[in-house]
Amino acid sequence: MKIKVGIAHTDRVIEIESQDAEEVRSQVEEAFAGSRPMVWLQDTDGTQIGIPLDMLAFVEFERAEGRSGVGFASGG
Repeated sequence: MKIKVGIAHTDRVIEIESQDAEEVRSQVEEAFAGSRPMVWLQDTDGTQIGIPLDMLAFVEFERAEGRSGVGFASGG
């Protein structure tokens, strides 16, 4: 499953491939609940990505069938 993570105050989006969307969701929720300064996510190839919690804008989980049709766009 493709997971997109938006970075606040930029147009940057990080894409992560994960087999366990619920694990990623739990990690993000636990980081907010525990007031941790960073959330660490791991891609299917083992790459670890650290995102400062105050820079996390959104997390989007893409359905296996394709795009969900829900997204964010900057005005301009």
